[in-house]
Amino acid sequence: MKKANLPLLKLTAAPFVLGAAMISIPAYAQDADVADDAGADTIVVTGSRIARPDLSSSVPVSVIGQEQIQQTGAANIQDVLNELPSVGQNISRTSSNFSTTGNGIATVNLRNLGSARTLVLVNGRRFVAGLPGTSVVDLNTIPTDLIKDVQVVTGGASAVYGSEAIAGVVNFILDDKFEGIRFHGQGTISDEGDAGRYLASLTAGTAFADGRGHIVVNGSYDRDNGLRSRNRGFSANDVPNRSSFAQQGLFSPDGSFAPGGATFTYGPGNVLKPYEGANIDGYDRNQDRYLGVPVERYLVTGLASYELSDNATLFFEGSYAKSKSRSSLEPQAVADTDLVNADGTPYAGIPITNPFIPTAIRDAMIAEGVTSLPFRRRSNDIFDRSNKNDRETWRAVAGLRGSFAEKFDYELYYGHGETKDYTRSGTIFGPQYVNALNAVAGPNGPVCSINVDANPNNNDAACVPINIFGFNTVSAAAADYVTRGGQLSEYRAKVKQDVFSASVSGEVFELPGGALSFATGFEYRRERSSEDFDDATNLGQTLGNLLTDTRGKYNVKEGFLEVVAPILSERPFFHYLGLEGAVRYSDYSTVGGVWSWKAGGEWAPIPDIRFRGIYSEATRAPNISELFSAQSETFPAIVDPCDQREGNGDGAPISVPGGSLSAACLAIPAIAAAANAGGFVYSTAQIQTINGFLGGNPNLREETAKTLTLGAVIQPRFVRGLSLTVDYYRIKLKNAIGIIGQQTSLDECMTGSGDALFCDNITRDATGRVTQVDAFNLNTGSFLVSGIDTQVKYSTTFGESGRFDLAAFWTHLLKQQQTSFPGGPTQKEVGQLDCYSCGRLGTGFRDKVNVSATVGWDNVSLNWRVNYLSSVVDDLTAAAPISTGAYWYHDAQLRFSLDDKKKYEFYLGVDNVFDKKPPRFGDTNPVTFPGAQTSATTYDLYGRLFYAGVDFRF
Repeated sequence: MKKANLPLLKLTAAPFVLGAAMISIPAYAQDADVADDAGADTIVVTGSRIARPDLSSSVPVSVIGQEQIQQTGAANIQDVLNELPSVGQNISRTSSNFSTTGNGIATVNLRNLGSARTLVLVNGRRFVAGLPGTSVVDLNTIPTDLIKDVQVVTGGASAVYGSEAIAGVVNFILDDKFEGIRFHGQGTISDEGDAGRYLASLTAGTAFADGRGHIVVNGSYDRDNGLRSRNRGFSANDVPNRSSFAQQGLFSPDGSFAPGGATFTYGPGNVLKPYEGANIDGYDRNQDRYLGVPVERYLVTGLASYELSDNATLFFEGSYAKSKSRSSLEPQAVADTDLVNADGTPYAGIPITNPFIPTAIRDAMIAEGVTSLPFRRRSNDIFDRSNKNDRETWRAVAGLRGSFAEKFDYELYYGHGETKDYTRSGTIFGPQYVNALNAVAGPNGPVCSINVDANPNNNDAACVPINIFGFNTVSAAAADYVTRGGQLSEYRAKVKQDVFSASVSGEVFELPGGALSFATGFEYRRERSSEDFDDATNLGQTLGNLLTDTRGKYNVKEGFLEVVAPILSERPFFHYLGLEGAVRYSDYSTVGGVWSWKAGGEWAPIPDIRFRGIYSEATRAPNISELFSAQSETFPAIVDPCDQREGNGDGAPISVPGGSLSAACLAIPAIAAAANAGGFVYSTAQIQTINGFLGGNPNLREETAKTLTLGAVIQPRFVRGLSLTVDYYRIKLKNAIGIIGQQTSLDECMTGSGDALFCDNITRDATGRVTQVDAFNLNTGSFLVSGIDTQVKYSTTFGESGRFDLAAFWTHLLKQQQTSFPGGPTQKEVGQLDCYSCGRLGTGFRDKVNVSATVGWDNVSLNWRVNYLSSVVDDLTAAAPISTGAYWYHDAQLRFSLDDKKKYEFYLGVDNVFDKKPPRFGDTNPVTFPGAQTSATTYDLYGRLFYAGVDFRF
């Protein structure tokens, strides 16, 4: 039963009985250098909703200003964020080629806890998701040239902002006061002459109505041409194991597909020959794959405000973003085991009556005593397997802000956002492929057997026999038939978000250290998401897995209260002492009532040093995909521990060396009977037909996290321009949402704990054999990350016009570990690489450092940036782990202006100055991403890049 929302009413009612009770989150925090000149104006720093007279904060906040963004030469803001040590592995253009519906997406992931646990805000407000079924924002929709600064808060912030803020918050502050016209253009190319990227952006802003109104509009376009795997030496070849699904086909009468036996393939000139192994006769998949997918973006953003009176200002935000991306995969691999007959039974193989079968293969079939031919083949001559994705996002926010009763501020706003995703790709249709393979000899050549058999009800006049024996042997007519005339597999998704917020903040009464400040308010949010596949995919008629449509929605009503209490100030040993706290009650239509809270404070014994600490309990409610995603079919490569054919080759089961089955296996009567009668074994066909389903779980609960940050801020008065912050952080997450692997369910059920958590996922038939193993979302995981963040900033001047700026960020990781289920093994990941398919949190660099140094004179400046990644290994549990060694990346940029006011700037830059290559692991290592031969989320894949641009302001 859903919990009552009475706490929500109590929490938010009091401030709104003040009559005109409305709130404001005042002007947003500026970059630290700018804030020094802001006088006594109050600002809001991300991590709190209370305006303060400076940038002090009880939580660590990293601020990246517009100047720092420009010094990177980045077209996409994700590339800037990725240099922060607190940012982990993200979905990006270099890791999304194999994401059918998400290629080209750009996300941010704090502390390696996943993008779903990092909240992204724009101007302090939620932004519509870019990935259907989630809260994950696509950073492609954020206009880089309109960003005034980025504020990154690490640590639980759910009490202030709500769900998703477990790892932290990334807040993009847009420049809504820009005046004039700015044109920015840039071109990028690698020193290999590829990987081109081009950017053009125009921003215009002006005040109107005697300064009461202001409007800013930005339009931008950029195109990233992508990068093929074949164009880099470390990824050009699919080795050490090329695919045995060869372009020319592989045919094995005995079903072994082993080299040197009765397995046939084709050589040059389509000459039939014995199969010599995948590395000789196999397929190099990296010739078709992307290292970085091409992405094209169009963005238009508008910001406007109008002062109705001294106490009321209307404001508006509107944005539209369209991105086009494309992935490229190797042609479809097809095997006889991928197909089913019209009656649903497994397809045995190409019938011996097929006239395309060469005589030598037919003779081998006769010798083996088989009438069906197992095969493997890649579909180069049938269709292009690339995916094309069009994604559109628009968002509008309208609101009113101002003040009342002299010391209270208010803000009301409503926001609506939508994302539409359309993906299409070529495919092969299973029923037609089977019909075309089942050819027989006719009076005028091969014909489809369905048209000449005794059953007139299965006739298909369009059927064309297909010849898959050799290179490029499929006729255009046969290809047209098995692809249904080039019919595309289509995916359409839509995300909708509605947000209403009302809040009030201000000062209540004076304490010895200053005024007691508060912020409180109410928010209502509704999230909706739908994902629709074409009918053939819904019915499982394509050679991809069966996928069904997903629809889901939820709403949440929230009330929050935040208080800052300055206890003492300007006293001996108490330059400042303050306490603060926040509480939020969220009433979800799915999980019911949820509390989040934080408490902490600051103590500055002298102006030069400030100690700070915050403890919080944060939450994340399950998203639509986790709750409602439809069941999708898989065919996992799993082994039943009760199968006596497995093990050491002598018939011993893998569960207990020596031959005796586990007690759990023998407790199943059919298995015990078979074991006593000579052995419980699976045939190859029985193994290949084991399926399973993945999907959502409407009974999920919220995730909960306990977070702690303790630190110090040092700004010595005797070293002007220097600041140092050191913070310890710890995030412990419980009830993490995830799936239990299908093999894990089998192993734990039959040879481990035997808990229903695992056994309920398994279905066996009357013979005791496994037919299905499911994996649905559960609240079973736990994560722990901890470490120390250090930031150093220093600015000084020299000579008549010289200036030197230094910024350094360092994260030292103490712990990064996870447990998939209660009682399960703890996977420790500090010093270990990210993994493509084994479920690690991300690369656990013990140390990550980013240093940026800028020196300038008059109209010229030079920036040099260094990123350090400590040494990691591929697998901490391996007997001989492979070490990468430490990595140093260097980037440089030279800027020069034609005038003192920097109205006409030109710049040149180099990324990866010394052309550092990524470590190479080969395609069999689990850390390798398909097409990359390395960890695509961790290392630079492009090599040295050159760019040049202009930045003109009028």
